[in-house]
Amino acid sequence: MSTVSPLWMQYARVLIARKPALAREGTVVARQEAHLPGFRIDAEHLRRYRVICGASSLESLPIAYPHVLASALHLSLLSAPAFPVGLLGLVHIRNVIRQRRRLASEEAASLRVWLEGYRDTPRGQEFDLHTEWHVGNDIPWNEVSTFLARRRGAGAKDVREPKPVPNPRVELRSFRAAAGLGREYGWLAGDLNPIHVSDLSARMFGFRAAIAHGMWSLARCASQFPDEFLQRSCEYRVQFKLPIFLRSWVLLESWPGDAGLEFTLRDAQGDKPHLSGSLRPLE
Repeated sequence: MSTVSPLWMQYARVLIARKPALAREGTVVARQEAHLPGFRIDAEHLRRYRVICGASSLESLPIAYPHVLASALHLSLLSAPAFPVGLLGLVHIRNVIRQRRRLASEEAASLRVWLEGYRDTPRGQEFDLHTEWHVGNDIPWNEVSTFLARRRGAGAKDVREPKPVPNPRVELRSFRAAAGLGREYGWLAGDLNPIHVSDLSARMFGFRAAIAHGMWSLARCASQFPDEFLQRSCEYRVQFKLPIFLRSWVLLESWPGDAGLEFTLRDAQGDKPHLSGSLRPLE
């Protein structure tokens, strides 16, 4: 089990680490775990999260909120000496959340995070980071976050798409990703990756400006969906595509499909997809 250091120590370790972009051939990534034992939700922290992510004020927790509480655990594993690649080179490409019942904000809970092994793909190496929300012996919520260590020469896949054909079933909503969002969400979530914090630090890593956290965009999309979809047993699946540069307006398209919802988040002109996903009842 990993011991969780203060966030500033973890980020210092990330910045000074000298790790390869890809795990070397023959590398075995042994199982690593980190735990946060019994705790209760801080009401002020939850309130700020609701404001930043546009979440409803219902008593149950927003569907992506446990991810924020586990951020220090995530960072402790991804920055640990045993993790074989550099954290700052990882790209969050996919996220799957399975919620089996509503999570009450007043109940005591604990968190468990682990990772083990990786997959070789044409684009690079994929690492799955697992998170579980425990209430006693019950696990009502779990998540798999998939990260890509990109292979040199693979580049970013061209995910530009034509504007969608008008469909009367599609609902359109827009919202704004403000200029200081990366710092605001970053301090709340404990994710102070330089690509989110400022334009200057983002340019050091090849971005023309600071970009929004993927988990903010995932949570902000969820806040636009009817509560009846999020209060039941459900699976929330997202594929991250193009970054959201700060500041900007984005357009959420959603439509019925497979007993749930399908959706895409695009730029304000509707040309570039930032993410796509689905929200469906669990079997």
